[in-house]
Amino acid sequence: MSTSPVSRVLEWLKAGYPQGIPPADYPPVLGVLRRKLTDEEIEAIADELALQSVSAGDVPVTAEDIRSMVRSHAFQRCTSEDLTRVSGLLASGGWPLEADLG
Repeated sequence: MSTSPVSRVLEWLKAGYPQGIPPADYPPVLGVLRRKLTDEEIEAIADELALQSVSAGDVPVTAEDIRSMVRSHAFQRCTSEDLTRVSGLLASGGWPLEADLG
């Protein structure tokens, strides 16, 4: 596995969401990820998620759309159920919910 935190996060996202992340899950996913990642890492992940949404044939979500969610703190509007569900999916892919990325 890569040592880059961004690469590791993308691998965990792929493991937790093998069919891709549905746009409705972006806010809770970002809410969970934001706890452990820098702004630069979130930006890099936003770029990759935008590319994946185009590749998957979904309604395209741009990197700027995702960055806007982060800037506006859209993840704060997530329910505790959303965060629990997303945390479970990420944990099943190996996301260290309690551990540091170090």
